[in-house]
Amino acid sequence: MKIIILFAFILSGCATFTGYNSIVESYHGIPEAELIRTWGIPSKIHGSGDSRFLMYSKSDTAMFGLIEERITCETTFEIQDRSVISSTFEGGQCWGKSKYNLNNKQFSPPD
Repeated sequence: MKIIILFAFILSGCATFTGYNSIVESYHGIPEAELIRTWGIPSKIHGSGDSRFLMYSKSDTAMFGLIEERITCETTFEIQDRSVISSTFEGGQCWGKSKYNLNNKQFSPPD
């Protein structure tokens, strides 16, 4: 029974990351100013060659029974010619589809 519950948890996590990936990819091709308007000021900005990288970080604490664990998400957008050209993300806190409207690109960004 525990294996079935664990398998269901793993599958639901994959669906969540797929949803977050759709959200992040929906920003590809938009102007940098629009990204900043919806996500806010980035946590970090780095430049390399012709690209700028805007990084947004979120960190939270979760309780798993009696164990407290730090969960994070770092989302990075690559900017060239003032437009988003790619994105990446990593961490266990990368979710938020329920807070996102694909039609209006309204999103509550990571805290």
